[in-house]
Amino acid sequence: MRFLVVFLFVLSALGCSSRGDEQLRLLTVTTEPYRFVVEAVAGDGWRVNTLVPRGGDPETFDPTVRDIMSLSDSRAYFMVGGLGFEDAWRGRIAEMFPALRMVDTSLGIVRESGDPHLWCSPDNMLLIADNVCEALCRVDSAGAEGYRTRCDSLRAVIDETHRLIKGRLEAAERRTFVVFHPTLTYFARLYGLRQLAIEEEGKEPSAAHIKAVIDTARSENVAIVFVQREFDSKNAITVAREIGARVVTIDPLSYEWRKELLNIADEMVENK
Repeated sequence: MRFLVVFLFVLSALGCSSRGDEQLRLLTVTTEPYRFVVEAVAGDGWRVNTLVPRGGDPETFDPTVRDIMSLSDSRAYFMVGGLGFEDAWRGRIAEMFPALRMVDTSLGIVRESGDPHLWCSPDNMLLIADNVCEALCRVDSAGAEGYRTRCDSLRAVIDETHRLIKGRLEAAERRTFVVFHPTLTYFARLYGLRQLAIEEEGKEPSAAHIKAVIDTARSENVAIVFVQREFDSKNAITVAREIGARVVTIDPLSYEWRKELLNIADEMVENK
């Protein structure tokens, strides 16, 4: 029923529009880190809309009619790939907007179960940038040279970010950290760290699970617990108190992708 309401609403709105396809210079992404990538590659000729609002959780996001309508003017929709609402709505969006190019930016990335935060790792971000660039070249072949030039510049920024993080983490004596929501799986994989997640398969952790995290964290001398502003920090504070660790708030959904990853590396080093 909800899909029918959205579909009729979209048809009505499109029927009232007098703009031609050539006037539409809008792109849509799922989250803010992807706006950072798409803006960097697309350049000034495009405006980029983010579907999940700041402070929202893309894993539990449920788009409204207005959210779906925002796609009607977009030439392409750049998806994280594998998020629940993306999978649930993909077919319906394609039916409503057949001219919209839907791009799975996760192509080529080796996934880890339970963590869709693919962008929290520079090696993944290189593949995301390449996927964005190739899609833009297909959407607007006349601008392909510019997209590839800007993608090369972005890749240089990503490579530099990786070198800086790797260099800083060499000074981190403690290689294990605790995080409430398993956000940094790919970051940990790339830099030889160990992530202990308090959250249990997307649900509130059991007392037994919290105890297991505390015991492991104590044995590995963990001194930092990361939390996201989108989640309740009560359990994280409890774990931190038990192991004598600092609680540090991070924002992996931030547009400031480079700044955020460098900040996480710096926090790890401060606990050496």
